[in-house]
Amino acid sequence: MRTSRLALLAAAGLIAVALTGCTFSASATIAPDKIASLAEDALEAQIGTRPEIDCGEDNIDLKQGTTVPCLLTDPSTGSEFDADVTLSKVEGTNVTVSVKVADAPNNASEEEPTKAPSTGTGTLTLSAEEIAKTAEKALVDAAVLTNPGVVCPGADHEVSNGYSLECTVIQGGDQYAATVTISEVDGTSYSVNVVIPELAG
Repeated sequence: MRTSRLALLAAAGLIAVALTGCTFSASATIAPDKIASLAEDALEAQIGTRPEIDCGEDNIDLKQGTTVPCLLTDPSTGSEFDADVTLSKVEGTNVTVSVKVADAPNNASEEEPTKAPSTGTGTLTLSAEEIAKTAEKALVDAAVLTNPGVVCPGADHEVSNGYSLECTVIQGGDQYAATVTISEVDGTSYSVNVVIPELAG
C-alpha cells in the first residue's frame, strides 16, 4: 500500500482547574473526511480509479492501529463495499493508512456478483480501462511517448503475474500494436510492462 501523508495539528493540551485540582486532557483526533481522502488517494494510486469513501461523521483518534469502518462506492457501477481503513503508521503529524475492501458489494445479487478491487495476493480483477490508463502512465514515465492513448479489449480481466493482452497505442495520428503484461500483483497493487514492437530497438 502506498503511503499518504497528512499534516495535522495535534490538539494536545492540559487544563488545570484550581478549585478542584482536576486535570483534563484533549486527545489528538483527525476528521473522518481526511481519513477518507487519504484512503481514496491510496486506492487511486494503486488501481487507477478514484473511489468514493465515507468514514462517517465522528472524529477519529489519531493512534497507530486505529481501524475505521468506512463505506466505499465504486463510481463506475454505484456498488457499495464495506472498507476498513487502518492508521497503519502515525509519526507525529504524519499519517499512513491501509485499506481493506470487502470481496463482494453490500446486498450483492447471487446472479450477478460484482467484485471489488481485490485485496488478496496473486490475482486482481481490473477493467480494460484501468489497465489502459496504467499503461498510458507507464509509457509517459518511461519517456517512450509524450501523450499516448491506450485502448485495451474486453471489459473486466482477472489478472495475475504474467497476464498479457494485446492493446492499441495511439500517439497523434499514429497507431501501434502493443502487448501489455501485468506483473507484481500484490493486493490491489500491480505493475504493467508495455512492449511496442514498432518502437523497440
